[in-house]
Amino acid sequence: MKIKLFGNVAVYLSWSMVIGFFIYYLSILGAMAYVLFIIGEPGGFGQFVSIPSFILVFGVGIGFTIMRKHTLKENELGKALKEDFFLAGWIGFLVGLGFLGAGMDEQFGNIEWGISIVVSNFKTVTIPLLYGYICGKMFEASMTKPVIE
Repeated sequence: MKIKLFGNVAVYLSWSMVIGFFIYYLSILGAMAYVLFIIGEPGGFGQFVSIPSFILVFGVGIGFTIMRKHTLKENELGKALKEDFFLAGWIGFLVGLGFLGAGMDEQFGNIEWGISIVVSNFKTVTIPLLYGYICGKMFEASMTKPVIE
């Protein structure tokens, strides 16, 4: 099914796409629930939600694609979005490392404090990577015209 958004930009939906989405979504949730509730690791689902990371990844990914939209052929939008979201996730990772490093110079010379900061905040810098890869694959699947109709 083709849903036209604007101009020549459309979203393509199919049963295989919907089934694939639910399989990957339930796999992620199932693995997280198993680790949190069965194994008993500390933490929660809220640790995987970061509004600033999502804004950064989504804004940079869409922005990069819009900047080069004039260079894309008709059926290349999905692949371009995937590449740009992957890159945006890595940019978010590097920004997070920058913030992490900026907080470490406050306790210059205290190596135990620095290591504890890195370990406790490592999840914060990896969330943009997660968002970039998941959004990239979702946009590629939904914004690329199907070969078989």
